[in-house]
Amino acid sequence: MKVRRFSYKLFNLKIAIFLLFFHFSIPIYVMARDRKCNILENARQLVFQKGEGSEDAKLMLLRLDSLINSDVVPENIYVQAVNGVGTLFRKQGKIIYAVELYLEAVSCYEQKKELTDDEKQALIQFYIPLGASHEELGMWNRAMDFYMKALSISEDYNYETYKAMIYNNIGAIYYNREEFEKAEEYVLKALEINKKTGNKKELFNNYNNLGGIYVQRKEQDKALDYALQAIQLLDNENDAYLYYFMQTNIASLYLSKKDNILAISYLKNAMVHQQQFGFKSDLIQTYSVLAEAYERMGRRDSTQIYLEKALWQAKELNNKYVEGMIQRNLASFYKRIGNTDKAYTALLESMQVNDSISEVDNRKKMNDMEKIYDADKKVRENELLIKDITLQKVTSDRLWIFMASVTILLIITILLLVTRARNKEKERKTQALLVQQQTALYEKEKELQQQKEQELNYTIDQRNRELTSYTLYMVKTNEFISDINEELKHLLLELNPKDRSHKQHLQQILSKLQQQNTTNNWNEFRYYFEQVHPSFYENLEKRYPDLTIKEKRLCAFLRLGLSSKDISAITFKEVRSVESARNRLRKKLGMTPDGNLTEFLSQNLS
Repeated sequence: MKVRRFSYKLFNLKIAIFLLFFHFSIPIYVMARDRKCNILENARQLVFQKGEGSEDAKLMLLRLDSLINSDVVPENIYVQAVNGVGTLFRKQGKIIYAVELYLEAVSCYEQKKELTDDEKQALIQFYIPLGASHEELGMWNRAMDFYMKALSISEDYNYETYKAMIYNNIGAIYYNREEFEKAEEYVLKALEINKKTGNKKELFNNYNNLGGIYVQRKEQDKALDYALQAIQLLDNENDAYLYYFMQTNIASLYLSKKDNILAISYLKNAMVHQQQFGFKSDLIQTYSVLAEAYERMGRRDSTQIYLEKALWQAKELNNKYVEGMIQRNLASFYKRIGNTDKAYTALLESMQVNDSISEVDNRKKMNDMEKIYDADKKVRENELLIKDITLQKVTSDRLWIFMASVTILLIITILLLVTRARNKEKERKTQALLVQQQTALYEKEKELQQQKEQELNYTIDQRNRELTSYTLYMVKTNEFISDINEELKHLLLELNPKDRSHKQHLQQILSKLQQQNTTNNWNEFRYYFEQVHPSFYENLEKRYPDLTIKEKRLCAFLRLGLSSKDISAITFKEVRSVESARNRLRKKLGMTPDGNLTEFLSQNLS
């Protein structure tokens, strides 16, 4: 990840360089190992040949060797490795090698007809640094092409985090082209998304970049407001580098508002911590802004001290570009204090440094642009070659597939005919066996049915006998109870009327005998009756719901084949009363007066 920071005031020149920040997500999908390994091998060769043997390059070589020798290279590790190599070359100023590697990786994805979700995100992660690399070379139109490709995918699939990154970087392009309104529009879009996601690092970038835009638009109050919002998102320990860099920027803004004391306070604090942490590059800017602040306060001795410190630090870092700007600032300072000799010397050195830088930069940019064009052309030629080879292979494959299909179709037809004939024969035998089995099964079921019917008839006959015996038992019991009742009634009449206790006792005995006879016996009778004729009572109550309990009992007695005399003995009624009850029952059942009740009940209600 390369961070390009902007400063509000650097060496008396108003400069704003955007933070181009892009984050690499972690897709999980695994591409074809050979294709990834080829790209990783190319990356390894680039690092080995062009990495200058730095510690970062050595560590990257170890990591690439490990991945190339692995059986499986996870997608997220692959993306991080390629981007890591690209970042290494961009830090070393060898952007062309980063671009070549990114283009090769992008080409693999663009040649696929359909991409998985992880591959889409991986492609975005290569488009973004490609755009940033072209932007660094001043190839803004080409950078915009890559950003727009990444933005199209992000908008189609609602990748909000990537959309924010791309909006921020597009804003940087418009900023560098001094189209500040368009720059503000895109950075505000990024800010809106990052407020929703709560990404503090992205929010810092957006606030910081908006501050830079408003500096260029001479809106110092807005610039200061966004700079203060940006620094509030940083931690002075975990984000020390950016935190004290922002303090210098804020001091520049206070200086533009002529608040010299507050500006120096910020600058002194930033300087102390930058010296402590070894942030030498940022110290140059802090020294330069301090020099300007002291000159505004008329303290020219301090101005000279901090300008010379800035120059010494630039020379130590061998930063020719910054050294040239400081020499110009020193020349202006010496001229203001009347030291023309030193002013001339400083200006001469500044011109020499700038001339050498311009010549080298122009030559390098032209060379890089030519190499990028060649690399892009090579990738496109490879794509066309791959498409041509693919087309030829598709044509050959189609012919082979056609011949193979015809052969397979013939084989399948023959197999189907043979199989059909075998199936028919098998079906015939199976059908014959099935008929035989069904006949045997039918005979067996018939035999079992007859056996069940015999067993059922035996069971019904047995229970009928039991029920008849039980009914006769009830008749005898009731006759016995009736005799006892009669005896007790005579005894009750013979007792002395004054003997009330004995009369009352006899009446209680008569009542208990009557209750026993009318309740328990009938409940037990119905239970046993329903064991033999389970649906008789149910059918009777459904078809003739108006029958009384006594009429239902009479139906049960008749179903058992009892005569009126038997029923009379059980119910303690005269035979004439039973006959009358039978006539009333015939009417309720819709029968003729001479109809046979026993047959009717047996045939219609069993």
